[in-house]
Formats: sequence, C-alpha cells, structure tokens
Amino acid sequence: MITLILFLLVIILLVIEAFSLWGGSRRLEVEFDLDTTLVEPGEVATLYYTVRNPQLLPLLYVGFTLYFDPNVKICESKEFRRLHVGGDHSGTSVEHHFFLLGHSRFSGKLHFSLDKRGLHDLGRYYLETGDFFGLYPIIRTDAVCKKVVCTSEKSQGNELDVLGGEIGDMSVRRFLIDDPTILLGYRDYTGREPMKQISWNQTAKVGRLMVRQNDFTTDRVAVVMVDMDSSQRSLLEQCLKLVRSVCELLEEAKIPYELMSNGDLLSIPEGIGRAHLFYILRRLGLSRLAGYTTFENLVERCVRRRRSNCSYIVITPSVGPKDRALIDYLGGHIDSRPIVIVPGTEA
Repeated sequence: MITLILFLLVIILLVIEAFSLWGGSRRLEVEFDLDTTLVEPGEVATLYYTVRNPQLLPLLYVGFTLYFDPNVKICESKEFRRLHVGGDHSGTSVEHHFFLLGHSRFSGKLHFSLDKRGLHDLGRYYLETGDFFGLYPIIRTDAVCKKVVCTSEKSQGNELDVLGGEIGDMSVRRFLIDDPTILLGYRDYTGREPMKQISWNQTAKVGRLMVRQNDFTTDRVAVVMVDMDSSQRSLLEQCLKLVRSVCELLEEAKIPYELMSNGDLLSIPEGIGRAHLFYILRRLGLSRLAGYTTFENLVERCVRRRRSNCSYIVITPSVGPKDRALIDYLGGHIDSRPIVIVPGTEA
C-alpha cells in the first residue's frame, strides 16, 4: 500500500515537473505601455510593464530583466537604483525577482529620459523561470516593441530676433479682410499667373505681358522652408533646432504655418494647433538629415504655387552667391521678401 502511494506521488510530481517545463516562461504574458511616444531631450517619460501568469500552477521564481542601450537614462530614486539597476558601458539593466501565484500578475513602471535626437527602441527583456524542482532554468527573450521619438532641442541663439517684426505684422494682418483692389505695382508675366491677373493696359504701354501685384490682406500663412541639401551635419542639426523654435513662435502667435523641405523632413501642409505642432516635432525627431533634392528645386516648387498670402521663412545651413540669387528669385515672385535664417547668425 505504501509502495503504491509512493508510486502515485512520484507520478504526480513527475507530471507537475513536466507541466512546469512545458509551461514556465513560455506561457507568461508580458505587456508594455508608454505614457508618451514623443519627448524632447531630457524630458522624463514612463514605461509601464506587466508580467501575467495565466496558468493555475504558481511560479516560485521569476526573473524579469530589461536591457536598455546607453542613450536611455534611468530617472529613479537612489534606493530603486540600488535594488534594481545595474549595467556598464554597453547599457543599463533593470532587474526584478518575484514569484507569481496562479492567475496573478506583477506590474511596475520605470521613469527614463533620452538625450539624443532620433527614433529609439527601448531595448529587450529577458524572462527567466525554473522548473518545479529548480533543476532547469528556462529563459525567454524578446524586444520591448515600444519606440520613442526624441525631437530636436530649441535653438539657444539669437538668430530668431529677425522674426519679431514679421510675426507681429502677420498677427495684425490675419484679422483683416481680403482687399485685392489695393494695387502694389506690376511685374513681368512668368507664365504661371492666371490670365485674369494680366494688366492689358500696362502690357500695351511696355510692350510685354505684365501682371498686377495686389495686396492680399487675408490670413497670412507662414511657410517654413528648410534647405537640407548640405553635407555639414552639425549645421543641419542647428537648422532643425531653428525649425522647432520658429514653429513654436508661430504657434504662440496663432499664425497658420506649413513646412516645406528638400529632404526627409518632407512637406507638411498648412495647419495650426497642438496636433499640427506634434506632427512637425515628430518629423524633426525622425529626420536622418538626408537631403533629397537641391535648394533650387525647392524654390521652384514655391514659385510654381503662386500663393499670394504667404510669408516665407527660409532656414538654410549657409548662404552662398547661388543661394542668395535663388532667394532673390523667390522674393521677386511673392508679396514680400523672404526672411533668411542661418545658424550662428542674427539675420
């Protein structure tokens, strides 16, 4: 009788051992969540994590480790760091050790920040459990599968001083009524203007096609033009900072604005509001500083549109003779001369 009981007990233990080997970490469910997907350098974000045991059997030991690359800075108390944080030059690890009853879970959160602009993966996790007898460790690993975009910093220079008067002018004009009867003058017909804009009287006087240049006092739209056709990455990084600062100034003044570039910032249509600014800040963070076409092509795109209620703000890494000629060419086809902002200069 005792032999039979012992035999049955051994069978039960072997079944539990086999079930623990088959289950363990493979059946644990791991979930992650973020309080935000867009941060600026140094801003603290929060990663939430949960390890859930969906099976009936308890797990007497679970080791849960998060591995982050060196760009991720852990922002926790000294006591938390002493108990859970480790790492070296290759990155930082956050470790937890606990047991899980059947149909229970372990939850935690981690505050972190990023110092480098770009798209960041939040590393990997390792989940370790043991069999029922503690003889065979079972390890499972996978990516955290959460990404955070760190946008560009704000410009700290005085390059934006030149915008003060222009933004004030746009803020006033946006409340006025469209009055195309105010004639500023005439200029040569380029082939892009509508036929109704041609002044036949002026054409007869000078012997060539001339078009009217009216004063349109509708809502002014700011067009932020970004020249990314440069190999100087440090200057392009400064340009991204200027783009952010310019867009935030326009947002504060409630002036609609759009973004046009010849690189991987792409072109973002006219808009205003938190969602519009969010999308631009995200594009700044995702940029790899890649230029797709020339500044000349970007200027041609703006000229072809022939929008008369726009104020153009040109942000470029440098201004050479050819660039200056292109800016003058753009200024000859719009209502007002473009404002040029170059990193490290006041105007």
